[in-house]
Amino acid sequence: MRRAHTLPELVLTLALLALVAAIAVPSLVNTTARWRLRAAVADVVNALVLAREAALARGAVASFVVDGVRGEVTVTCAGDTIARRAISALHGVTLVASGDSVRYAPDGLATGVSNTTLLIARGPRIDSVVVSRLGRIRWTE
Repeated sequence: MRRAHTLPELVLTLALLALVAAIAVPSLVNTTARWRLRAAVADVVNALVLAREAALARGAVASFVVDGVRGEVTVTCAGDTIARRAISALHGVTLVASGDSVRYAPDGLATGVSNTTLLIARGPRIDSVVVSRLGRIRWTE
Protein backbone atom coordinates (compact mmCIF):
# COMPACT_ATOMS: atom_id res chain seq x y z
CA MET A 1 0.00 0.00 0.00
CA ARG A 2 1.49 3.27 -1.19
CA ARG A 3 0.96 6.37 1.01
CA ALA A 4 2.99 9.14 -0.63
CA HIS A 5 3.98 10.53 -4.01
CA THR A 6 7.53 10.46 -5.28
CA LEU A 7 9.52 13.60 -5.99
CA PRO A 8 9.41 13.13 -9.81
CA GLU A 9 5.61 12.82 -9.67
CA LEU A 10 5.32 16.04 -7.68
CA VAL A 11 7.72 17.88 -10.03
CA LEU A 12 5.80 16.69 -13.09
CA THR A 13 2.47 17.76 -11.56
CA LEU A 14 3.83 21.21 -10.67
CA ALA A 15 5.33 21.62 -14.16
CA LEU A 16 1.96 20.83 -15.76
CA LEU A 17 0.19 23.28 -13.45
CA ALA A 18 2.73 25.99 -14.30
CA LEU A 19 2.22 25.36 -18.02
CA VAL A 20 -1.56 25.61 -17.72
CA ALA A 21 -1.23 28.81 -15.65
CA ALA A 22 1.17 30.34 -18.19
CA ILE A 23 -1.38 29.77 -20.93
CA ALA A 24 -4.51 30.78 -19.00
CA VAL A 25 -3.40 33.88 -17.03
CA PRO A 26 -2.77 36.26 -19.98
CA SER A 27 -6.13 35.37 -21.49
CA LEU A 28 -7.85 35.95 -18.15
CA VAL A 29 -6.14 39.33 -17.72
CA ASN A 30 -7.26 40.48 -21.20
CA THR A 31 -10.80 39.29 -20.56
CA THR A 32 -10.96 41.13 -17.25
CA ALA A 33 -9.67 44.34 -18.86
CA ARG A 34 -12.31 44.03 -21.59
CA TRP A 35 -15.07 43.53 -19.01
CA ARG A 36 -13.97 46.59 -17.03
CA LEU A 37 -13.88 48.68 -20.20
CA ARG A 38 -17.38 47.53 -21.19
CA ALA A 39 -18.65 48.31 -17.69
CA ALA A 40 -17.23 51.84 -17.97
CA VAL A 41 -18.92 52.32 -21.37
CA ALA A 42 -22.19 51.05 -19.89
CA ASP A 43 -21.91 53.56 -17.01
CA VAL A 44 -21.37 56.44 -19.46
CA VAL A 45 -24.25 55.35 -21.72
CA ASN A 46 -26.56 54.90 -18.71
CA ALA A 47 -25.71 58.40 -17.47
CA LEU A 48 -26.49 59.85 -20.91
CA VAL A 49 -29.82 58.01 -21.02
CA LEU A 50 -30.58 59.21 -17.48
CA ALA A 51 -29.94 62.83 -18.51
CA ARG A 52 -32.27 62.54 -21.50
CA GLU A 53 -34.98 60.82 -19.45
CA ALA A 54 -34.70 63.44 -16.71
CA ALA A 55 -35.18 66.23 -19.27
CA LEU A 56 -38.28 64.50 -20.63
CA ALA A 57 -39.74 63.63 -17.21
CA ARG A 58 -39.18 67.02 -15.61
CA GLY A 59 -39.74 69.16 -18.67
CA ALA A 60 -36.49 71.00 -17.95
CA VAL A 61 -33.00 71.21 -19.39
CA ALA A 62 -30.74 68.37 -18.21
CA SER A 63 -26.97 68.20 -18.56
CA PHE A 64 -24.45 65.40 -18.77
CA VAL A 65 -21.12 66.90 -17.68
CA VAL A 66 -17.73 65.24 -18.17
CA ASP A 67 -14.79 66.01 -15.89
CA GLY A 68 -11.89 64.47 -17.79
CA VAL A 69 -9.31 65.38 -15.15
CA ARG A 70 -11.14 63.53 -12.38
CA GLY A 71 -12.66 60.95 -14.72
CA GLU A 72 -16.19 61.68 -13.52
CA VAL A 73 -19.54 62.21 -15.19
CA THR A 74 -22.37 64.15 -13.58
CA VAL A 75 -26.04 64.38 -14.53
CA THR A 76 -27.96 67.50 -13.48
CA CYS A 77 -31.48 68.67 -14.16
CA ALA A 78 -33.17 71.88 -13.07
CA GLY A 79 -30.35 72.65 -10.64
CA ASP A 80 -30.41 69.20 -8.99
CA THR A 81 -27.56 66.72 -9.22
CA ILE A 82 -29.21 63.45 -10.18
CA ALA A 83 -26.16 61.23 -10.53
CA ARG A 84 -22.38 61.35 -10.29
CA ARG A 85 -20.12 58.46 -11.31
CA ALA A 86 -16.36 58.30 -10.85
CA ILE A 87 -15.76 56.28 -14.02
CA SER A 88 -11.96 56.31 -13.85
CA ALA A 89 -11.79 55.32 -10.20
CA LEU A 90 -14.43 52.60 -10.49
CA HIS A 91 -13.16 50.93 -13.66
CA GLY A 92 -9.51 51.93 -13.99
CA VAL A 93 -10.02 53.69 -17.32
CA THR A 94 -9.16 57.09 -18.76
CA LEU A 95 -11.95 59.31 -20.02
CA VAL A 96 -11.50 61.92 -22.75
CA ALA A 97 -14.34 63.95 -24.28
CA SER A 98 -14.49 66.23 -27.32
CA GLY A 99 -16.87 68.49 -25.41
CA ASP A 100 -17.31 69.02 -21.69
CA SER A 101 -21.08 68.49 -21.65
CA VAL A 102 -24.21 67.36 -23.46
CA ARG A 103 -27.39 69.31 -22.80
CA TYR A 104 -30.84 67.87 -23.37
CA ALA A 105 -33.82 70.15 -23.97
CA PRO A 106 -37.18 69.39 -22.33
CA ASP A 107 -38.24 67.57 -25.52
CA GLY A 108 -35.32 65.11 -25.11
CA LEU A 109 -33.26 66.43 -28.01
CA ALA A 110 -29.62 67.34 -27.44
CA THR A 111 -28.77 70.98 -27.96
CA GLY A 112 -25.58 72.21 -29.57
CA VAL A 113 -24.03 72.37 -32.99
CA SER A 114 -21.90 69.22 -33.19
CA ASN A 115 -21.51 65.62 -32.06
CA THR A 116 -19.81 64.87 -28.76
CA THR A 117 -17.39 61.96 -28.65
CA LEU A 118 -16.19 60.31 -25.46
CA LEU A 119 -13.16 58.03 -25.61
CA ILE A 120 -12.82 55.46 -22.85
CA ALA A 121 -9.48 53.66 -22.70
CA ARG A 122 -7.94 50.90 -20.62
CA GLY A 123 -4.46 49.89 -21.71
CA PRO A 124 -4.33 49.50 -25.48
CA ARG A 125 -8.12 49.10 -25.82
CA ILE A 126 -10.25 52.16 -26.64
CA ASP A 127 -14.04 52.30 -26.92
CA SER A 128 -15.99 55.36 -27.97
CA VAL A 129 -19.41 56.77 -27.20
CA VAL A 130 -20.81 59.32 -29.66
CA VAL A 131 -23.80 61.56 -28.96
CA SER A 132 -25.24 63.16 -32.09
CA ARG A 133 -26.49 66.71 -32.01
CA LEU A 134 -30.03 65.29 -31.90
CA GLY A 135 -29.23 63.15 -28.85
CA ARG A 136 -28.74 59.71 -30.45
CA ILE A 137 -26.19 57.62 -28.54
CA ARG A 138 -23.87 55.18 -30.33
CA TRP A 139 -20.93 53.24 -28.94
CA THR A 140 -18.22 51.18 -30.56
CA GLU A 141 -15.69 48.66 -29.33
